[in-house]
Amino acid sequence: MRGPSLFLPLLCGTLATVSWSMGNVLSKAALCCIEPLSLLTGQLAVSAASLTVLSICSGAPPRLSDWRAGLPGILQPALASGLSIFGLSMLPASVEAMLFAVESPMVILLAWLILGEVPNRAIIFLCMLASAGVGFLSWTPDSDPSATRGLGVALVLAGVLFASLYNVAVRVMSQSVDALRLTTASQIVALTVVVFAWIGVRPMPTLSVVMADIVSVVVSGLLLLSIPSLLYGIALQRMSATAAALLLPLVPLFTSILASIFLGETLTATQWLGAAAVLGSALAMPLALRPNRMAPKYHPRPCRKAIGKP
Repeated sequence: MRGPSLFLPLLCGTLATVSWSMGNVLSKAALCCIEPLSLLTGQLAVSAASLTVLSICSGAPPRLSDWRAGLPGILQPALASGLSIFGLSMLPASVEAMLFAVESPMVILLAWLILGEVPNRAIIFLCMLASAGVGFLSWTPDSDPSATRGLGVALVLAGVLFASLYNVAVRVMSQSVDALRLTTASQIVALTVVVFAWIGVRPMPTLSVVMADIVSVVVSGLLLLSIPSLLYGIALQRMSATAAALLLPLVPLFTSILASIFLGETLTATQWLGAAAVLGSALAMPLALRPNRMAPKYHPRPCRKAIGKP
């Protein structure tokens, strides 16, 4: 009997990584004019509003009782995106995305410990290949050490931990909650948490909002939060958390390419080698997940007791 097709979850997961990458680069560009917490608050407002409209149009408007389904939103995007956007303000976009590639092996480890999803040898190898690729991507011999260390790195890595926990939580809850309802509720809960934080800690600056800032907030909110969260939620609903995590190394690859084009963040030959390793590990994922149909099937023969022997 054939298992469920992986085409749809793989497509949704890959499109989610592209959207995350575009949102990362646009957010980095917006941080030159907008304070990090204000940017995150605006992005979450756009994301929650767009998902709410989509839910209403689909005939399943958000309900007050959905707050339980939205609790994972405290992990991501509230904590994960909140910490990483402050880290992004201190680091290049490509470096921030490379650090987030640690999410893939971290999700696999957590899925193993919490969900009991034991990875096979092929998945472990691909995870090691992706990690090696991230190491090559992160290696910049002439860079300033302070650019990739310190508070910014610590904030991003803390965000990675919360994002990994979110993936495991969504994998568990997606078995009983629709992906759109789960994503919408999570974004609304996250917006509530971040708004309270914004009200409590903002220094009350004089706001001088221009149309370009509004466009940046709206587009980055859609690309960084609502669209990829919904697509990745659909992927998690139809495949294991371990399998979905193997798509995450595509984010630093696409982010590095886009940051090189639009932000002028160049990559060395060694970093391009790492990018190839990351891409190769993600493209080989379907082979690692596919059962080995070429292996010979073993049919045990019934034992026949020898006549005359005890």
